Amino acid sequence: MTDSFPILANYRGLIAEDFSRFSQSFAEILKKRLPTAKTIYFADVDDLRTEHATATSSPDGNGDIFEALKNGGKFFAIHEQNLLLSFPLRDGRQFIATVRGADPLFLGKVREDWLEETRSAVEREFILLKEARVDVHTGLLNLWNLCSLLEGVGQAKGLHLVLIELPPKRTSFQYVVRYAQKCATSIRNFIQGDSVLHAIGQSTFALVLPCKEGVEKSEVESALVSYLKREGCHKVHVGSSCSIFQAGENENVPAQNLLDEAWTALGHAQKRGPFSFCDYNRLTHPEQHALVAPDPNLVRRLGRLVRHCQSFSVVHLRDLSGVGEAKDVVLPFIDQGVVLVSNSDVLVFFEGAEAVTTLTWAKRILDQARAAAQGNRVSAGLAYYPCSDFKKSETLLNCQKALLHASFFGEPTAVVFDSVSLNISGDSYFGDGDLARAVREYKRGLKFDWQNVNLHNSLGVALVMMDKFVPAMQSFENALAIDSRNFMALYNLGLAEQGKGRKKEAYQYLEKAVQHYDAEDAEVSMLDDLKLQLGGLACDLGEHRQALEYLLPWQEKNQRTARAGRVHFFIGKACHGLGDNRRAMVELQRALQFNEFDDRAMDLLGKVYFQEGEGDEIALALCQKSVELEPGNLLYRCNLAEVQLRCGKVRQARENLYRCLKSKKSRMKAQLLLGRSFAQEGLHNRAGNWFEKALRQDDGQPEMYAEAKRGLREK
Repeated sequence: MTDSFPILANYRGLIAEDFSRFSQSFAEILKKRLPTAKTIYFADVDDLRTEHATATSSPDGNGDIFEALKNGGKFFAIHEQNLLLSFPLRDGRQFIATVRGADPLFLGKVREDWLEETRSAVEREFILLKEARVDVHTGLLNLWNLCSLLEGVGQAKGLHLVLIELPPKRTSFQYVVRYAQKCATSIRNFIQGDSVLHAIGQSTFALVLPCKEGVEKSEVESALVSYLKREGCHKVHVGSSCSIFQAGENENVPAQNLLDEAWTALGHAQKRGPFSFCDYNRLTHPEQHALVAPDPNLVRRLGRLVRHCQSFSVVHLRDLSGVGEAKDVVLPFIDQGVVLVSNSDVLVFFEGAEAVTTLTWAKRILDQARAAAQGNRVSAGLAYYPCSDFKKSETLLNCQKALLHASFFGEPTAVVFDSVSLNISGDSYFGDGDLARAVREYKRGLKFDWQNVNLHNSLGVALVMMDKFVPAMQSFENALAIDSRNFMALYNLGLAEQGKGRKKEAYQYLEKAVQHYDAEDAEVSMLDDLKLQLGGLACDLGEHRQALEYLLPWQEKNQRTARAGRVHFFIGKACHGLGDNRRAMVELQRALQFNEFDDRAMDLLGKVYFQEGEGDEIALALCQKSVELEPGNLLYRCNLAEVQLRCGKVRQARENLYRCLKSKKSRMKAQLLLGRSFAQEGLHNRAGNWFEKALRQDDGQPEMYAEAKRGLREK
């Protein structure tokens, strides 16, 4: 049997999306052919008709010009001194280029044969430009388009470039191509808004999006790594660079430099583990980190003070706004301890003082400073010794962790270093992509306070990202042992079970998580994602009615978002499971519009067409395409063979069925279909042999056993 070449010619011809992503280039091509044109814009013919609300007759009296353009009766027209050129799309629709401002004399004298020749030449140039800028494996924009985009931007201000490397498990050409297609679909499901995705080769992608002030730079990267891991990616490495400039910085940075910076960050991410990310700005500016190593001179000065101390406390006073100087505000009020000044900050050392006493003193100083200088943002971070297993030399860094903790309160305050501080510092390292360091912080926090549920959850999440499922799940179970109703622990444990392929256990945990959701514990978007996960799992487990109870409300809520297409396949599968094949057809067709590589939707839609008698040739084409995409899926081959038998392609059907005998999952159905194929030819003895083999299987469904018995009786 001949196998299909894995790269299918799915990208030939134009699609509606091309006229938005290449609009500027397409307009330039047209202007070269029509030099008097002032502006050019592109629109679907129906949208253009809506814009021109009244029906307009064509100059030659042939009726509505928009209807003629839509059905391909005309490929050009002149309407209200605008030249309309029609370009056929791959799906049979027409897209219109409206040329405004062309010379009226030209419009009055232009010949139709010249217009058609020009339109055809422009269409060829459109297709050539698209083929040069589209990746043949995935249909995404390619590296050449990325470079052109960065060149066109000029200066880099306000851009965020994310490189995503997804190394495949195997290196065979067919596997790599299919894996790249699946990864492209997963990333497209993730991105929203003004993001532009490129495939730049070797299962590596580039995401260009706006860089926004006030948004944590690592937020996209960490969420993307977690999402792609959950989607089943073998490894995920993400490197990024963002170009928001501070006052006084050089803003004349070429946008192309972002590519070099993100590439450098990607190289560092590759060294951090199988699921990792790195931001170039954090990598190259460690001095800007909230937990930067203390000044060595300050460390030496404090070292001399604590050398012979058995216990002490240190208060670090800092203006968290980054503008004012704490020393100008608080020095007049300090009446105790040994004062150490470091740049704009003030540290006060207390020998033998307990943390509670020192905290009371620090709060009094802050109250006095607030009364004397309204609007100052001075806060205090307090650390002490002895403290858990921390060394004396770590006290200054613990003060900084307490200050980072204080910054979360919004208002100036004094905070004593504790387990929450370690959770926050761990989150900071996690945000850098330094997972190993984050894990160390979380573990030290648990030594401090084993009952801290958030620390158990944070540790588990970091361990999952490091691909350490067993200790990660133990962390989530430890959290549940402390609080059996904790939403995050239930949610994380459910995702971990799902990652191990244990769908039933995952469903049970996620269902409990929904029951114990609290808006104070997690964002609404997380609950939204949880319901989508539950709907998909319920569908896979055969709980089709329960699946629709989760999926239909999700679909209604998200129907206008970029994520809406993610749910169509599961709704179609659930409807098919409940016998509503009409609704299943609609949803599965939408699933394929959203993702033309969805082999699951192709196979099931072919099966539904076959069962409903809606067209055996269509069912055959769909099932054939699903096998081409996933040639190793023997259940797909079984479904294809069943359609082939009805279409009279007995030889091809048997070739597929003999392959299906290798797997226990598909063996019984293959044996039944082989029996059916020989029965069709009147070879009843051979048919009976296959039906007998099917009856000896111990994993079949009741209807399969019934068919096998019926086949033997007919023999």
